[in-house]
Amino acid sequence: MRGLNVLLVEDSDQLAGSTSRELVREYGHTVTWLRDPVLLEVELAKQRFDVAIVDLLYEHLSREFMARRLARKVRVRGEQLLISGLTAIRVLREQHPPVATVVWTSGEHNRRLHLLYSYQDLEMRTYCSKSPGTGRNDSLEFAARMSYEQRHYVDPVLNPYLPAERGRRASEILLQDDCKRAIWRAIAIGAHTRTDIGRLAGYSERTVGNRIPEMYRDLLEFDVGLSTNSRAPLLELVRYVEGNWEFFLDDAVRAMYP
Repeated sequence: MRGLNVLLVEDSDQLAGSTSRELVREYGHTVTWLRDPVLLEVELAKQRFDVAIVDLLYEHLSREFMARRLARKVRVRGEQLLISGLTAIRVLREQHPPVATVVWTSGEHNRRLHLLYSYQDLEMRTYCSKSPGTGRNDSLEFAARMSYEQRHYVDPVLNPYLPAERGRRASEILLQDDCKRAIWRAIAIGAHTRTDIGRLAGYSERTVGNRIPEMYRDLLEFDVGLSTNSRAPLLELVRYVEGNWEFFLDDAVRAMYP
């Protein structure tokens, strides 16, 4: 089999280096490495790739965005939000569909919504875990080859994070309503009271108060593990967002759900 021209989008220098060397030496592929998707379109304009291997979250971008968030320099509307692997997937899907794409990530809790979104909204079907347990990248190479051949592959480690059956998309449950989207994002920015949420989201405190119980019911439909007897739905929403703020403030998600 001929070697593939691979684009690797991964923020860890050490992991990207060892992976690139193995894909080149063991499998005969050519590898170009990007630390994040910021310059993705520039690189795609330079050469043709067979496969893109894309991480979902980039620590340095999340850290820089967190600093902006804590300094209250993030807004619900207008400016660019967090750049993640969803941006890379969206660009590849919409502007470079011949490039096969593999999601390469770990199964951490804060990646669950990103994994669901990539599967349900961006129609990704090839996933490989960063922790296959072999100490080698044979699973990643196999996933890249499967994606290039337009065949589906889901690493068993990541399978529990993907939808098991057909049903309403997570984005349909959580993001379909304009007002609710703004409230989710205001909470993710750091607003934890109805007054602050309303100010950031651009809605009255009364409107926010009416929507919060609805949003908690939405969340219960989406995540059956949550308590159904909470008397403080706003607190439950804040707790949920604290573990998933990267998703609610993801720039690619906002591009599809403004």
